[in-house]
Order: sequence, then structure tokens, then C-alpha cells
Amino acid sequence: MEAQLERFIRSERPDARSVRIEDLRVIAGGYSQETYRCDCVIESGGGTERLPLIVRRDPPPEADILPTNRRLEFELMERVRERTTIPVPEQHFLDETGAALDRPAMLMERLSGSSDLTALFAPGAEDEAEAVATELCERLAELHMTPIDALDPGGELRDPRSVGIDASSWDAYMASSIAYFKANYHNIAFDPLPVFYDMYASLPNRLPRPGRLAICHGDYQPSNFLYAGGQLTGVIDWENAHVGDPREELGWVHQMSALTGFDVWGAVKADGGFLEHYSKVSGIPASMDDVLFFQIFSTASLASPILDAVRRGLNGESDSFLNTYMLQSLIAVIPSFAAILGYPAAQEAL
Repeated sequence: MEAQLERFIRSERPDARSVRIEDLRVIAGGYSQETYRCDCVIESGGGTERLPLIVRRDPPPEADILPTNRRLEFELMERVRERTTIPVPEQHFLDETGAALDRPAMLMERLSGSSDLTALFAPGAEDEAEAVATELCERLAELHMTPIDALDPGGELRDPRSVGIDASSWDAYMASSIAYFKANYHNIAFDPLPVFYDMYASLPNRLPRPGRLAICHGDYQPSNFLYAGGQLTGVIDWENAHVGDPREELGWVHQMSALTGFDVWGAVKADGGFLEHYSKVSGIPASMDDVLFFQIFSTASLASPILDAVRRGLNGESDSFLNTYMLQSLIAVIPSFAAILGYPAAQEAL
């Protein structure tokens, strides 16, 4: 792969006399894209340039857990970097078709900072955890306050998976999203209890008050940020970004804080907590009932393609261990959904 990267970058940098890739390594973790780190040394008439890089490449189609678009992610991250104060990596090179790197790939700046949340949430680190979580909350509010057209001028994030989502209004977005969840249920109908279908069917009867739409990160949770010295240094993995209800992100942060044990939600103390601080900074009112509704909604949105991959693993269409491994996410969320739906003896899951 080093030689492929060198040839590709050389083609993108015609001023370069030579391009050398050093210390190429796979980054473990995640389930959707192949991720690598390396250093790129470029020799040109202007001297020597060293680029610390992250390479994100689509997996082979048969192993693709969450099919997304590298060009959309590449372009959105660059607009976020230019138009907000959210720390995102600079985008360097895009192989949109995969002609150079076998599959579509993006090469971006490797940001400084740690992703070790065990250290951040260790006893004695409460002040640092609060500072980082508070900044995460504020940057989320900033994202949602940024005009949609500034970050998605071509409208491609209105339905990035091309599954029939209508983001022309809040009502249309909610109705078309719920219709998609229900129609897609046949892909995940291995559920030993019909919790997921019950969950989808309950959504129209639980709709919160209408709100406005915004650009959503789509997977804003503890594993997708970097920090150093009590400051947020990076928000990463924008592949699931879309136009949606900003309260989706609140439900997802709440859900993943509980599932991962890294309590970003509970670490914010300003104004009474994450929810209250977010509402104050963003001007978007939200209640705990909204959070629980969108905990189901956001999980349904992200889970539909992932759980289809689980189905492919269970019925033998794919022999990738990862497809079956993702079943653990299904098992983990069922108790909390049962509690939200009011199943007997499930309330303690909240």
C-alpha cells in the first residue's frame, strides 16, 4: 500500500520531486472504514514537507458494515473546518473512485491529541473530563447553529444513503425516516423479541414538538473525539453526517455515554448538565422526553444498515467475523429500549 500511496500523492502534487511514505500502520477500532496512519515526506523545489496523515478507505463491498460516501465526508469536513471553530482535520487528498488505492479513500491531517477515554474518565481526572465534555457540548451546539446551506450547498446530505428521506421540512423528515425504519425491518427480523419493530411502530405516537432541521454529525459519541490538556483537539468520523433533527445527537450522546461507560453526558455541569447547557448555547429547546425519543430514533437511523450486516453474517451471506460481532450492539440496546417503551421490569435500564 505504501507504493500505491506514493504514486497517488505524486499524481496529486505535480510539484513534488519525490514522495515517501513512512511508518504506515493500521489503526485498530471502528467497524466501518479501513483506517491507517502514516507520515508523508514530500521533496519539492520549496524544500521538504512532512505531512502526518490519516488514511480512510472503504472496505471491500462484502465487508462493508456502513456504506457511506468518502467524497461527501471529505467535502463536509473541509467546510466544517473553514466555517466553524469545531476542530476537524484538514483534508489533503481524495481518491473518489478508488482508481489509485483500489477503493475510495481520503487522506487527511492527523490531529494531535488522545482518544484514550479510560485516562480521561479515571478517578482524579474529573476536572479535565468536565472541561472536555463541556467543549464537546458547545461544539455540537455550534454545528447545529451553522446554516445548512453553508455546510451542504448541493443538498447531498438531505438523503445521503438514498433511502427515500425527505428533508424538505421537519414533518416530512420525520415521516419519511420512520417509514424507512419500518420498511427496512425485514432486514433485521431475526430479533428474538419484536422490540425493534415495536420501537419503530411507537415513534409516530411519541413525536416531540416540531423543531428545525440542521446538519448532524450522525455519530457524535465518546469514541469520535480527541483531547489534550483539558481541551478538545478533534472531532472525527463524519461519515454518517446528514440533515436531521439536532435532538438526534442528544439522544445518541445519552445512549452511548451509558453503553460505553464513558459518561460524557454526565460530565457536563454548567447550567445543570449537558441538556441544559446545550439548550442555552444553541437556543434549541429540548427536554428529557425529547432525549429518550431521539435515543430510539437516532439508534434506528444508524442501526438499519449495521443490523443488515449482522443479518448477512447470521444467514451466511458474509463470512466476516465483524458482521456477527456487531450483534453485540443489538443485544446491548434492547434493555434500554424496552425500558423507554414501558415494558414491565425494564425501567432500571434507564
